[in-house]
Amino acid sequence: MSDILSFFRYLGCSNTIIMRLILTLLVLLLSSSVFSQVEKSKYFLRGTTSSAGSTAYGNVDGENVIVQQSIGQSSIIGSAYSSEALAFQGFIQPNFLDKILTPDVPQVLEANLYPNPFVEQIFIEFDFLPETDINVSVFDIMGNVVWSNSYSSTDYIVVDPNNISYGYYFLKVECDSTQRVEKILKIK
Repeated sequence: MSDILSFFRYLGCSNTIIMRLILTLLVLLLSSSVFSQVEKSKYFLRGTTSSAGSTAYGNVDGENVIVQQSIGQSSIIGSAYSSEALAFQGFIQPNFLDKILTPDVPQVLEANLYPNPFVEQIFIEFDFLPETDINVSVFDIMGNVVWSNSYSSTDYIVVDPNNISYGYYFLKVECDSTQRVEKILKIK
């Protein structure tokens, strides 16, 4: 430990800066779920809800390792390097789309959904008349249903999920053995 302190003093760092660096390093190491999961699990799989972030592929002791990192989360973001691996640390959400999507139903439903962001209502327009009822559901960012309704076949729907609070959600529309999921934002 004294060698590390001497090194930072040699670089011209004050005791306050050295303590901040050490504290930050400790918080990164102690709060990192990535390191413990890579060591304890043979397969490390997670998904992100945002388009920001990255995925790194590596090989550690002959085993393939996948590490995903997300950006813009409220947790500490960091990285660690060794001669054999590169690991990014961040808050990774579980793959909740498995909860939302209906298995074996293709995501090819074509419909216009607007406005997004929305204040009170979302309008859904089809270029065709669906042959089946139209099921519309709103999911929170963890994949839980917070609102749903079924509509008779029509080419225009007014969706009014008035019981949800402001924030990001996922809207799922399903009819004619097809589905579509869109990220939506309710604003004031």
